[in-house]
Amino acid sequence: MAEDFRNFTDKTSGFAHPGDQVNIGTQIHLGQKRLLPTKFIPDRSSVHFVGREQELAIVHQELQQGNYVAVVGMEGVGKTELVTQYARQYEHVYGGIAWFNARKTNLTAEILQFFRLQFGLEIPQESGRRLLSLNEQVAWCWSKYPESFSPILIIFDNITDLANLREVVPTEKRFRVLVTTKLRYLDPHFIQEISLNVLSPQKEPGKALELLQKLLGEQDRRIAHEPEAAAAICECLRYLPLGIELVAGYLVQNPELSLNIMFRRLQNQKLADAALQKQDNLSSSQRGVKAAFALTWSELDPLAQQLGKLLSLFSPQLILWDLVVWIATRDGEPAKQEQHKQLSWSEEELNKAKKQLGDRNLLRQVKHREKCYEIHSLLRLFLQEQLAASGEIKLVLEKIFANHAIAIAKTIPDSLTLKDVKFFRDIIPQLEDLGRRLIAEIKETPASTLVDEFTCVLVGIGKFYKAQGLYKLAEPWYEECLQICQALFTNDHPDLAQSLNGLAELYRSQRRYTKAEPLYIEALVMRNRLYAGDHPDVAQSLNGLARLYKSQRRYTEAEPLYTEALAMRKRLYEDDHLDLAQSLHSLASIYKIKGRYAEAECLYTEALTMRKRLYEDDHPDTAQSLNSLASIYKIQGRYTEAEPLYTKALAMRKRLCEGDNPDLAQSLNNLALLYNSQGRYSEAEPLYIAALAMRKRLYEDDHPDVAQSLNNLASLYNSQGRYAEAELLFREALEMRKHLYEGDNPDIATSLNNLASLYRSQGRYTEAKPLLQEALVMCERLLGDHHPWTVRIRENLTILQRHSTSASVWIRWLGCGRILFSLPWSLVKRLTLIFRRLG
Repeated sequence: MAEDFRNFTDKTSGFAHPGDQVNIGTQIHLGQKRLLPTKFIPDRSSVHFVGREQELAIVHQELQQGNYVAVVGMEGVGKTELVTQYARQYEHVYGGIAWFNARKTNLTAEILQFFRLQFGLEIPQESGRRLLSLNEQVAWCWSKYPESFSPILIIFDNITDLANLREVVPTEKRFRVLVTTKLRYLDPHFIQEISLNVLSPQKEPGKALELLQKLLGEQDRRIAHEPEAAAAICECLRYLPLGIELVAGYLVQNPELSLNIMFRRLQNQKLADAALQKQDNLSSSQRGVKAAFALTWSELDPLAQQLGKLLSLFSPQLILWDLVVWIATRDGEPAKQEQHKQLSWSEEELNKAKKQLGDRNLLRQVKHREKCYEIHSLLRLFLQEQLAASGEIKLVLEKIFANHAIAIAKTIPDSLTLKDVKFFRDIIPQLEDLGRRLIAEIKETPASTLVDEFTCVLVGIGKFYKAQGLYKLAEPWYEECLQICQALFTNDHPDLAQSLNGLAELYRSQRRYTKAEPLYIEALVMRNRLYAGDHPDVAQSLNGLARLYKSQRRYTEAEPLYTEALAMRKRLYEDDHLDLAQSLHSLASIYKIKGRYAEAECLYTEALTMRKRLYEDDHPDTAQSLNSLASIYKIQGRYTEAEPLYTKALAMRKRLCEGDNPDLAQSLNNLALLYNSQGRYSEAEPLYIAALAMRKRLYEDDHPDVAQSLNNLASLYNSQGRYAEAELLFREALEMRKHLYEGDNPDIATSLNNLASLYRSQGRYTEAKPLLQEALVMCERLLGDHHPWTVRIRENLTILQRHSTSASVWIRWLGCGRILFSLPWSLVKRLTLIFRRLG
């Protein structure tokens, strides 16, 4: 199954997405980004649009007054088509147009991914030390939408939850919001409701017949020959556009069929449905659609019917045809179903069946999206009814779909490239649909499901969001997975341990350390009981708990866990492996923090070499290794070795990241640090400024990376003697770090040391001394007496005390003590003794 999916991804990884909302004209120059608004309108079958002139005019009038507008109507009445036509007719009025389909997936997720993918924005997860809610993240995104001289039109299609819409809708006056929904009696203080009714002869005289004629084609003369029968058909369908589309598809496939006979068939089908007395909660118009659907269904080939049932399991708004073929045929090899030969399909047969569904308007191609289709939600409901009535075939189809979806979920990696995100985003709605069905089924009848496999789906969805930093969207999937596992497994179980570990990882990513630690420990203890010897899951738990301790600066606790995880993975994997490379890199990072640079260099080098073999193309892990090894070289003063690695990491991250990104900002900052260390100030300054500007765009409030950039740019100004500029930035960095961290922190110690260094350079010894004393005490508590950074600050304090003593003598004789720092200490000491003898 895994090999099959690799073949599927090979076929689809080159998908173009011309129907996507395209970011026009993004330019990036050293982190400075110019964005232009997007303009996207779905390309639907607009050639068949008729009438609605009055509604279009009202929509435009209300929007221009700054009101939120909702087009309200039943399923199949043409709400989406009306809004599409409005956007096309009035496109010139708007500086940008963005379209969100609320039925396709989680609306919040769609908005956040839109801003991430189209504008390359890295959405902040926290403000200061407080985690941002999803609604706050969405509000931040709207504030970043590019400016325009004209209003921006935002369309939300298929809204089913008005409360959710209130939470995510943009509030700035530059936005115009247009919504389609089945909901009625909306709050008039929030949104203006425009009802869209059927194409009745009273309100839209002749429009239903006009639509039917357009669908049949101008060469079809049946309406002209049988006008009364045509009118009766439209009345039977209650003038609902969707019903008219279905009947037209039926008539096109039966060109000799008279409209009188068609009308009688519709009537008979409606009577037959009524005789069943089903409680389907359909309106009279929708029952007409159902009758048309039933007639169409009865004329489909068995294979087309089975395909329709299979498609009812997909999320209806975007169905990737290659995914359907892969699921139905296992990538070209007909699925072998011994008891159900009608489920053995070839790709050629599937394409013929697809054509039947399309010709009868049951399946619609999404224009400008190659091999992508959609099904109207009402038709999907009717298809699901056919599936439910299929007996054992229903179970077989559901199992085929679930098995292949699970195989896909297993391939979602822990870290995603932009290419990965673009590939999986169209598959995630299918996994979310399946995930919700599995959750409901497990809660109802736990014994009837593939318990060992369901976690893969929930965790896969969670990983997709977590890898993008969308933690609030990932959290409910991880939490639901753990809750179900805890209910299903009363004893130790691998899935339960995995669920504990997965949720712990998510909490750690959000810096919710007190919630993460007990979950990590519980998972590790359980896995040690489950597996007697070495096991990948045990190594994962060791590594995860070590990462938590490292994040909390509990380095003495982290090191033995990292060491044990690395040793276990070396025993488990004889060849290159992603987990082994991760362990090498993680332990190296601890050695670097502890000042054990030779040991760190060895492991960083091994990790980089392995990752280069594992990833042929650009990858975030490779860029990370290049950056880390360069940092070790820089610390040791090996600048000529560090520079090409920093440069490669920066170039790779520019290729990997579209727009602002924390990793890209880090690379800009690190290369600037290297140039600064070499005295190449003119090369360092623009990189520092670009990194600071990018980080300020990424993080609106206090953030460690912003403080780092402020500190580094200040150090550059200090080196150039630009003391006034440096002092402002050093002070800002110190204040920000004090806001960010409660108690001792190495970054605070760094800021204290650097500000003291500035004061010392200006001869302001009384201001510098308490800062260095505070920094030294902090480092001794945090890092110990012999850590390189502690030793360095102690030396700085000693030098300050010497110069402070000497300066008092120099000031008496020369009126200034600043010249001290331009002379060797041996000369300063000798001259000071001379001045003292002179009295």
